[in-house]
Amino acid sequence: MEKILNWRKGLLDSNYQVFEDMLLKFSLNFFSLKNSAIATTQSGIYLLKSEGYSTPESKILNNKNEVLAVIRYDWLGFKARIFCTSGDEFDWSFQNSWFSRWSVNDHKNKQIIYNSASGSGLIHSNTEDDLVMVAGLFIREYYIRILYAFILLMVFLSFARNIF
Repeated sequence: MEKILNWRKGLLDSNYQVFEDMLLKFSLNFFSLKNSAIATTQSGIYLLKSEGYSTPESKILNNKNEVLAVIRYDWLGFKARIFCTSGDEFDWSFQNSWFSRWSVNDHKNKQIIYNSASGSGLIHSNTEDDLVMVAGLFIREYYIRILYAFILLMVFLSFARNIF
């Protein structure tokens, strides 16, 4: 059965709230300058922690500090893979060039499609797996932060070039 959820985030922050039938289903709160977050769902609390630069990955931990999933990123392709300890594997990718549509799916029977428009959006899901839904939003924010950092770096370098 397909579910449609609504999500929103603050204009200048990276804190997501996801609603189902006008009730809060889960929230995802990012730490200021780190690519790490804490997710509070109805089924538990998850810590999402990023590490590494040459082979970046994020771990999803439960409240007992046990690894539930590992996310590995493909920076050049703007893609990621989610490896769950249950054995499930999911592919994450943007679906358009505006980075406003992305999906997570296992190429079998689970698929989640996300849409965004100026700080809010929809989630179309045929699975109840909160962990995968959280991971889909987390990966999107991970890449958006990298894009913003790259844009700021380019602006800084263009100004520095004009000064010297």
